[in-house]
Amino acid sequence: MSDTDIPGRVQAELTRLRAERQVFTAEQDRLKAKLAETEHELREATSAASDEDESAAVHEKLASQQEELDVAKARLQALEAEVLLAHQQRDSLRAELKTCREERDKLRLALLDAELVVSAGVVDADVLPGGEPSADRQRLLNAERLAAEMARELDATRRTVSWRVTAPLRVVRKKMDRP
Repeated sequence: MSDTDIPGRVQAELTRLRAERQVFTAEQDRLKAKLAETEHELREATSAASDEDESAAVHEKLASQQEELDVAKARLQALEAEVLLAHQQRDSLRAELKTCREERDKLRLALLDAELVVSAGVVDADVLPGGEPSADRQRLLNAERLAAEMARELDATRRTVSWRVTAPLRVVRKKMDRP
């Protein structure tokens, strides 16, 4: 059946329906395009919201790490101050130790001098009020020390094997030197 076989009223209705169908199809295409555009915008918004959520999470993490960095910096500064204080205390203690050692050495020398005086049996009458012996007394002490040292050396020499082996030769020589 062709369009010419259809009565006029039906044909008018058919033409109207075809026009409506075109309008509805155009409207459907427009709505499909709008739906596709809206879906695209929704995906972008969701992605942006996701990016914003990620951005917020990254921002929170960054803020947390910044706080940790600030705490670490403060701790580092405190530790540096402690190290500086420890170095200052160490230097102070080293200086004090040096002073103590010098004083100890002086006291040891004074003790040795006193032991020498006591071993020599010398009376402390010649010691000046400051604890130092007078010049004459000092010379006497030095001479006594030198004599004691030489006596020890002579005794050590006499105890050697070579001295004992050559003893008979010295006796013979002494007898020959006598008239």
